[in-house]
Order: sequence, then C-alpha cells, then structure tokens
Amino acid sequence: MNRRDGSETWHRLLEWDKGQTPAERLAALILNIEGFQNIDPSHPLGGRDGLKDMFLTFNGAKWIGAVYFPRGQQSFTTIENKFQHDVEGVRKNNAQGIVFFTNQEMTLGERKQLKESESDIDVQIYHLERISSILNTPQAYGIRMEFLDIEMSKDEQVSYFSTHTNQIKDTMGGMYETLQTITRLLEEKNNREPQEQTENNNIECDELVDKPRSVDEIAEAIEEFFEKIWFDRHLSLSYRVDSGLTTVAPEIWEGALKSAQRVIDKYGEENLGPYSDFEWGMLNGKLSALRWVLGDEWDMLDT
Repeated sequence: MNRRDGSETWHRLLEWDKGQTPAERLAALILNIEGFQNIDPSHPLGGRDGLKDMFLTFNGAKWIGAVYFPRGQQSFTTIENKFQHDVEGVRKNNAQGIVFFTNQEMTLGERKQLKESESDIDVQIYHLERISSILNTPQAYGIRMEFLDIEMSKDEQVSYFSTHTNQIKDTMGGMYETLQTITRLLEEKNNREPQEQTENNNIECDELVDKPRSVDEIAEAIEEFFEKIWFDRHLSLSYRVDSGLTTVAPEIWEGALKSAQRVIDKYGEENLGPYSDFEWGMLNGKLSALRWVLGDEWDMLDT
C-alpha cells in the first residue's frame, strides 16, 4: 500500500537504490520540465566528467548540473562537502551557475548557507522536498512511474486527465479560430458585389482558402484518428493487463487483441506512436473538431 499525500514519492527518493545513471537521467527530465535548455549529460554510464554531470543553459547562460543521490539521509557536512566539490566545476568549465540536484532533505537555513557560500555564481538547489513536489504534479506522473514505479491514484488520474483535457481544448481553440477565418472569407466572397477586376487590385477568396472537404473525406479522417487514439489507449490497458494490475474477461480481451492487430496492419506499427504531449493533443483535437463538424458536441472523444 503506497503512502498518501506525496509521502511515497518522498520516501522512495530518499531511499534511492538505483545508482547514479538513473539519477542523472531523472534530473535531466525534471530540469527540462523546469525550463532549462540544451541539457547535455556528460557520462551517466561512467567515466571522467570534468567536474560536471551535465551541461545546460538557463536564460541563455551556460550552467552545469551536479547530481548527488546517496541512499538515505546524510549529514549536512557531507552534503556541503559534495556541493563545494561540484562548485569547482563551474569555474573549471567557465559556467555561470550550477544546479545541485539531490535527494537529500535540507532546511531553509542549510539551503541558504550553500547559496551564500558562492556569491559570485548562480545556484539552484533541487532538494528532496522540491523534487518530490515536482514529481507529484500531472506533468511529471510519467517520469515518476518510470523512475519510482509509483502509479497514479484515483485522485491523480482525475487531475491528470483534467490537465490534458485543458491542453486539448487549447489546441481545439486554435483550430476553431482557423475555421472562423475560413467562414468569414467565404461569407465575404458570397456577399461581395460585382466589381470591375483589375490586374493589381484584386484578391480572389479562392486564393486564400482551399475548397471545403467532402463529407466522405471528413468521415475517413475521423475513422483514422479514432483508431489511432483507441490503439494508444489499448497499449496502456495492455501494459496493465500484462503487469497483473487489471483483469479483462478473456473473450473481450481476445477481441481487443484482434482489433489492435487490424489497426497495425492498416496503418503500420511505425505510424502508431509513441506520441509527444503535443502530438497527443493534436490527435484528440482533430478528432473532436471533425466530429463537431458532423454534428457531435465538442469534446466528444469516446473511442
């Protein structure tokens, strides 16, 4: 039974037993979420790293990243010594700042002491509580699952799908504005009074918009998006079934496997994901928009 209120994430980070390589990869993913750019790990699989675990940029400036993930809580003296050692990498690599990424619990006073000990460089400390809080947000649930093997609770599932629904709505909003523009241009064309055409002072609406799609084309596109979204959801269910987390009636599961193979045969496995968050939002947005065109309500994404 997992501890609630974020405690499970906190404890699994503190009792980290996976070693340095996964810790550096976890750090890179979280720092990407946090707005750091051009993240370039040094030698996560081992080797001389030149006093830095990764290069990265922040607000256009060069930074280094240092990852310290021992198992269990260490004394502040031990943490401070590791930090001071890593700070040397800032000067050696002509960087402006350092991200000290650690699974250690640190008080406000201890964090302040580390930062103020290096007044000539920028310091960001990602400590146990801060990392735990990030991993317990919808944006990082997938990272948490991969590195800490913590699945979403029912409450988190609601939060996750609510967040992604809002992202999809944003995508759909852009598509809706495009449809409005096309509609306005068509109305202007239909209402335009006949006028003398000149070579240099005339823009035909046909030059600005393409001809509307036929109902058959729209229905064909809806079928494609429907099947691709269904297949992605099927893969998620398949993982839970294979892991023993979910059970499905044998006759129903047999039919699902046949349907999945049919989709693979139709589109090719290489065209069925995996999708980025943006691609997933676009896929769902397109399906919702086209269904709306044919009479469904907005947000109709049942598959």
